[in-house]
Parts: sequence; C-alpha cells; structure tokens
Amino acid sequence: MEKDSGNFFRELKENVKTYAELKLEFLKLSTYERIGRVLAKLSYGLILIAMILFALLFLFFSAGYYLGDMLNSYGLGFLCVALFYVLLIILIIVFKRQISHFVLDEIIAALNINDEKEDHGLKDSEEASDGV
Repeated sequence: MEKDSGNFFRELKENVKTYAELKLEFLKLSTYERIGRVLAKLSYGLILIAMILFALLFLFFSAGYYLGDMLNSYGLGFLCVALFYVLLIILIIVFKRQISHFVLDEIIAALNINDEKEDHGLKDSEEASDGV
C-alpha cells in the first residue's frame, strides 16, 4: 500500500514538474510570438511612414516649383511651402497634449483588440481539444 502511494506521489511530482516546464516553455513561445508580431507591425509601419514621407517630400517640392512659377519667383514659392511647414509645426506644438492622448488611446485600443482576439482564439482551441 505504501509503495503504491509512494509511486503515486512520485508520478504526481513528475507530472507537476513536467507541467510546470511545459507551461514555462509555452509562455516563452507565446512571448516570442507576441514580440515577433509587434516587430513585424512596427517594421511595416516604419516602411509605410518612410514611403509617405518621400511622397510628401516630392509633393511639396512640386508645390514649391508650381508656386514659384505662379509668383515668378522660386524663392517665394518655396517660402510659401516653408511657411506651411511652420504653421504645421506650430499646430502640432499647440495640440501636443490632445495628439498624445489620441495616440495613446489608439494604441491601448489596438492592444486590447489583439488581446481579445488571442484570448478568444485560445478559448476556441481549448474547447476544440476538450471535445476530442
């Protein structure tokens, strides 16, 4: 009887140890996956922002030349474009707090949506494995 209970507790100890190791491995892999997703989205965002900036750069060069032709002075044309940039900078400085709160709210909302999707997907996969 004691040998059976001794074996039971030894097996239970091994099972708990194996469970803890597997759970730790799962957490590591889950963390790697999340980091990978974040880096992929960050890379995509940076590439997209770079392309948008190049497009805007050429657009404003074109606007500078166009205004220069209209005003018969390229200097005045580019001065108008520069004044537009200065106006944008002033608006960004004035509305710094609102912009920061908006960006923070959007990031938190996006993270919550991703967590809910992952949690929902995890529950579906657990239910499917329980039903088997």
